[in-house]
Amino acid sequence: MAPSVAPQNAGPESISINDTPFRRFITLLALKTTARLYGRRGACVPISRHLIVKSDPFVDLTEAATMRFVAANTSVPVPKVWCAFARNGRAYIVMQRIRGECITDGWRRRSDESKDKLLAQLEGMIQELRSLKPAPGTGVESCTGGSLCDSRIPRPGRRFGPFKTVKEFHLWLRDSFQPSESPKPQSATEQDWKDVQDMAARQDGPWPPPVFTHGDLNPTNIIVRGDEIVGIIDWEFSGWYPHYWEYTSAWYTHVTRTEWQDLLGRFLETFPEELEMEKVRQKWWGEF
Repeated sequence: MAPSVAPQNAGPESISINDTPFRRFITLLALKTTARLYGRRGACVPISRHLIVKSDPFVDLTEAATMRFVAANTSVPVPKVWCAFARNGRAYIVMQRIRGECITDGWRRRSDESKDKLLAQLEGMIQELRSLKPAPGTGVESCTGGSLCDSRIPRPGRRFGPFKTVKEFHLWLRDSFQPSESPKPQSATEQDWKDVQDMAARQDGPWPPPVFTHGDLNPTNIIVRGDEIVGIIDWEFSGWYPHYWEYTSAWYTHVTRTEWQDLLGRFLETFPEELEMEKVRQKWWGEF
């Protein structure tokens, strides 16, 4: 099924879901009443056994649109969105509360057969996402054609883009720095400077079309029950990105969890050359 892409820079009204007065009222009432019966998890607040509300100053309705997009175009298990709306400049996403545990809970106690089953399922889901075809002219952007979010990219604004091309995105990632127009910094060694020049040359080179990417394959975002993956959650970083972004983002997400980092090649296509390129970028423009 060919995915549909909303107009560029779609506003909150155009990406609201089931935004009715009744659903708004029930959501806001539940946050003041039934939510007190459950424990909060970051921006997520359960309001019943089956529903959870995600809302804080940084939540964006694009995440709800993304879950609907993935559900409509793939078989990847994502939370069903009950409604999503903005009120007083704040987004509220009411969605299915998926029961289970994160994939790494009890991982060492699992049999090899159990691990293989889970990783094979995950590989199939990621391949399905990566098989989605972007509409002609799609750049680095959200599924609605708008801005993206990644709190791991240190910039003053939380959201960024969209970018017409992968090259434009790469240029933004390095703050428009052009080695060919700048002298070598005194603090950089000859090897550092060569690495930066090589990184920029590769970033500026030709790239294949963007690939749909979850962007945060942290084990806590992969929910399992027994030997079955029942949910992939937290789609706030998702969108159309360079083909290597899923792998390098996951690699850096697990930089302190080497056991899971070593498993990435079991369910993700690896891009070692692009990873080296990203290591240089992270050293000079990243958070690590």
